[in-house]
Amino acid sequence: MTSGLSKTLNKFTTFSQEIASLETLRKARRSKIKKYPTLSVLVSTIRPKDLTSLLSQLLQQSLPSFEVRLGLHGVDLDSTHKKQISALNRRKVKVFIEKFDADKTLGTVLSQLASKSNSDFIAKMDDDDFYGPEHLRDLLDAAIDTGAEVVGRAMNYIYLEPLDLTLRKFGGGSMQTVEHFSDWICGGTILAKRTSAQAAGWFGDGKSAVDHFLLSGVTNNGGKIWRTFGAGYIYRRGFTPHTYVTNYSKYLNNANDKVVGLWTHPIFGEDK
Repeated sequence: MTSGLSKTLNKFTTFSQEIASLETLRKARRSKIKKYPTLSVLVSTIRPKDLTSLLSQLLQQSLPSFEVRLGLHGVDLDSTHKKQISALNRRKVKVFIEKFDADKTLGTVLSQLASKSNSDFIAKMDDDDFYGPEHLRDLLDAAIDTGAEVVGRAMNYIYLEPLDLTLRKFGGGSMQTVEHFSDWICGGTILAKRTSAQAAGWFGDGKSAVDHFLLSGVTNNGGKIWRTFGAGYIYRRGFTPHTYVTNYSKYLNNANDKVVGLWTHPIFGEDK
């Protein structure tokens, strides 16, 4: 295992230091990899506009080869989606599409998508979050290096949509520390060995808490979860029926940095 960074990174780590550490770790991990395992990306979507954004981000992924299992949850593809999927297919990223009635639960959709996969790993991506071009490759790098059954990212970058602010929270709280084994990772960044996820019952069949279902199932079976850097992923906290500034105090408190709009840096890809 190449990483001992959890002992040297803390709440005083600057953004430039964080990125430098990540790039050094990435280089060390990739120098040992001759061939990547196969990967299926699971996407359940109920938001056509957000699907457009996610398909664009999938097209930018640096991982040479993967497939996408797309679950249309009570929605249909439009002409833009179809063009994007054609572009992915030309890039040799096969997209499998399955339709689900709106009354199906999220757990049922994700579990059915996962069960159709024959890849070595599955990765869950949420249509309303933001992913940089190294996202999938970074997760596989960490999985290969650590041997963990599940790998995911810390919650280091949070976009508060109603306030149009991106927060950077690094190394200070239980969700912000990186490069160590943990029982928690961001649900939108779950990457798991297919056999371990299947043994855990996939994502269950519930309407919510599907990420917890898989993670707790893996740990109950003796599996380990590795939390890597959050850089390259932005969790989006969107509008709710009760959008007040006070709702976001838990995110605003103890933030290392704040920027108006989405955080801009190559690690997060092109402007969203």
